[in-house]
Amino acid sequence: MNSQRLSEFEEYFQINESIRVNLFAVSNEQVPKSQLALDDDIPPLFRLANEVSELEQSSLRPLRNLGDVAQELAAFLQAQSRKIDLIMSHILASEQTQENAIHCDSYGGGGIKFTSSDVYSIGQSFRTKLFLHHEASAVYCYTEVVAIEKQDNDHYQYTVLFTSIRNTDQELIVRASLHAQTRQLKKRQELEQPLDDSSSE
Repeated sequence: MNSQRLSEFEEYFQINESIRVNLFAVSNEQVPKSQLALDDDIPPLFRLANEVSELEQSSLRPLRNLGDVAQELAAFLQAQSRKIDLIMSHILASEQTQENAIHCDSYGGGGIKFTSSDVYSIGQSFRTKLFLHHEASAVYCYTEVVAIEKQDNDHYQYTVLFTSIRNTDQELIVRASLHAQTRQLKKRQELEQPLDDSSSE
């Protein structure tokens, strides 16, 4: 069962980027057993943040087919979108409680990895909040420890699988991980450029 759970986690790409996460240990009985039960459990603010994100994606997508004609319109809409993102980031900050807050080691469509001195067992479930700063969004879901790796100084790295998550939220995390990879590649390219090139930008 554990190897099957780990295989589910490994089906998705992981990005080595740290994001803010709140983990609340729960019993397996507290994990929603259906999408309807999960929907009822998700706080309104998390639903709102992701609906805004989905609307932004769907409204900008058709403009890509209009070519140069739509560039100014797209720039205007992206500026408006950025304003909304800033407002949502400020609102979501109120949900980022210090209690049970960590920064994960990596994340992706399958789940997260985090390092902690706290001791958990395989199968431990968490009510989980992920804060995707660059996407100005957040995800509320449930996760489960599927692998543990001993680190130095009595720390453990935990591999945590998404076990109860909305499809749209999982897609959002996949998109966020790909955006993060693009940022990292761009940053690496900038660092590798000769000084002459960087001065002309």
